[in-house]
Amino acid sequence: MRTITIELTGDNSLKALKDLEHKHLIRILKEPDLNSYSLPGEPINNEDFRKWVEYAENSPTINLTEAKLVWAEQRKKLQKLIH
Repeated sequence: MRTITIELTGDNSLKALKDLEHKHLIRILKEPDLNSYSLPGEPINNEDFRKWVEYAENSPTINLTEAKLVWAEQRKKLQKLIH
């Protein structure tokens, strides 16, 4: 038996999984694995995760007001790309 974690991407995803569970092909676990990182992509080991946290903690910070201004400018750029 193998345990995997998946991310549902569509409205019908859960229905399809429940159909598989009904056919006894899979079992949906109700309790999450608290040792699992919830970021998409390839798994990382604990040492790499610690390095990532250390990097984030040592990165420069800005205050909330400045962050909102930066995001407002970025949002305008993204909206221009969409339209």
